[in-house]
Amino acid sequence: MRKLLVVLDVTSLLLVLGGVAACGDNPANGHQDGGQDVNVSRDASPPDSDGALTGVSLTVSTRAVQDCGVWEPMHQPELSYQTPTAITVGVMGVDLMRTHKDPSPVQLSLGAPMVEVDASAGGSVATVDTGSIPADTYRYIRLKLAYVTYELEATAHGPMTVPGTLKMDMALSNHEDSQGQIRAQGQYVATFSAFGQQYSMPGSTPFNCTLSEWGGIAFTTGTDFVVRVPIPGGPLVVDHGSTEPLAVDLLFPMRDAFAWRDLDEAGFADGVLDISQPPGPVELPDALVECHLLMADRCQGDAVNPIHPTWPMPDSSIDFCSDGQQVVPCPNPGEAGYGQDAQYTVNAMDYDAASEVVTDRITGLRWQRSVPPESFDWWEARDYCAGLHLGGLDGWRLPSRMELVSLLDFGGLDPTIDLDAFPGTPSDFFWTASPVPFLNLAYGVRFELGFIYDHDPHGSGRVRCVLADYVPPEPRFVFDASTVTDMGTGLVWQRSHFAAMTWLDALQTCEDLDLAGLTDWRLPNLKETQTLVDDRRLQPSIDVVAFPDTPSEWFWSSTPIQFPPDEAWATSYTDGYASIHAFDELQLVRCVRND
Repeated sequence: MRKLLVVLDVTSLLLVLGGVAACGDNPANGHQDGGQDVNVSRDASPPDSDGALTGVSLTVSTRAVQDCGVWEPMHQPELSYQTPTAITVGVMGVDLMRTHKDPSPVQLSLGAPMVEVDASAGGSVATVDTGSIPADTYRYIRLKLAYVTYELEATAHGPMTVPGTLKMDMALSNHEDSQGQIRAQGQYVATFSAFGQQYSMPGSTPFNCTLSEWGGIAFTTGTDFVVRVPIPGGPLVVDHGSTEPLAVDLLFPMRDAFAWRDLDEAGFADGVLDISQPPGPVELPDALVECHLLMADRCQGDAVNPIHPTWPMPDSSIDFCSDGQQVVPCPNPGEAGYGQDAQYTVNAMDYDAASEVVTDRITGLRWQRSVPPESFDWWEARDYCAGLHLGGLDGWRLPSRMELVSLLDFGGLDPTIDLDAFPGTPSDFFWTASPVPFLNLAYGVRFELGFIYDHDPHGSGRVRCVLADYVPPEPRFVFDASTVTDMGTGLVWQRSHFAAMTWLDALQTCEDLDLAGLTDWRLPNLKETQTLVDDRRLQPSIDVVAFPDTPSEWFWSSTPIQFPPDEAWATSYTDGYASIHAFDELQLVRCVRND
């Protein structure tokens, strides 16, 4: 995070701009993605008799776009957004990588120490002859960025209102500028322009970027700012026998790249970044511009990482009840404790496990039955699934958070999965393809008990791949004043929620609910509460239009655990995590029914 103060003298007015941004990895970790840059020439095509290389052209270009892909930008309703314009980027290095840990990436010649690219209009970063590149398959491209400049519409407020433009010039890496001046990473100059006058203020800020949806990452290593993304369109194959030119086009969206908090101060323009006096509670930017630069993976992979289920959620298969202290026979309707997970079987688990590919008859998802014995980091897990050929089928991928959650079977313990369908599954942490928004973390599921939480993508986890088509429903939610219907799962939800209460009270509250003329409400099981988690959001991690005023707190599920027998599962809509809580704790409640 950063706090950016811009002091500008506009008609003797002190203008203060407070800001927050996010961009990088731990600088102390150095080259976490593969060691030092090496200019590799082995296996390259030899020059012809005149000394010229004999390959075809490879062009790397980039362009900022308004939006792309299936999903709308990750807008949070409490923030205002503006698309930066006039974006230029200084590029100091471009590497092709066989894997994200490639120890000898191939450096492309830029023809100059630095190339300035007009990213708003689109421009070429590098054009090289493939004869200088070893014949191989390259899966990632890595770029070292020197600086970025961009403009935003802004208004200064003081004795008078002054509309103008705020231009940011940010040093992303240590570099020498065109005037021969040395700029240090994080140094910036903010310039407010109005009525032909310019007022500037320099400063400095650290970076802290995030893991991207499709596998890219922006991070700092020493004094360098680096962006690494999977090559759009799949691996780049350099074949010295080819006669077709090659191209890598790094499109990246910027519509959700600059945000600020509107404080509704008198005279402030709607949708315009305001600069005001005095310092303190002014409109605070929450800019992610640097993190989005050249993050081309955000424009690819449509339908690769499902954000929510488009199928009924399979039942949790739990077969016991608790009275709040111990496992007991399940109570009858009207008795205390009625309404537990075991008393409602909704979409009973049903697998076709006759081969090395397991088909879930409820979701339609096809799963790898036996998992590899080794562990992987997050990128290796993605690459493993992308390269899997199983049951005569290609197109495998790492499952999303919601897809992997569908396999949880709380009728078992250590592991919490159907061992008839998935024999030999270890009680370990398994990766999902879903990054935690705004953080350098990825979601996963631990099949020892069923915890759902995050993990450092550079750490290790197990892998089970999935194969599925994905067409998101449009719209996902249909709602009125009191209920929300999920068009993907078919569940109908209470739109509001109840205040915090104990677990037994939560069961009774939903059983007694009479809402919208309906009385068949119940407390949802854990897997059902997880279907409402929106992987694009934090605090709260839920669709705040369909479910307004949902706090970033824990919500009870109807799913108890056997050991200890006085605890039950809950989902946090702070971050989507699932954990167990004592029955006498007070948690929030939202009821559900089947359509």
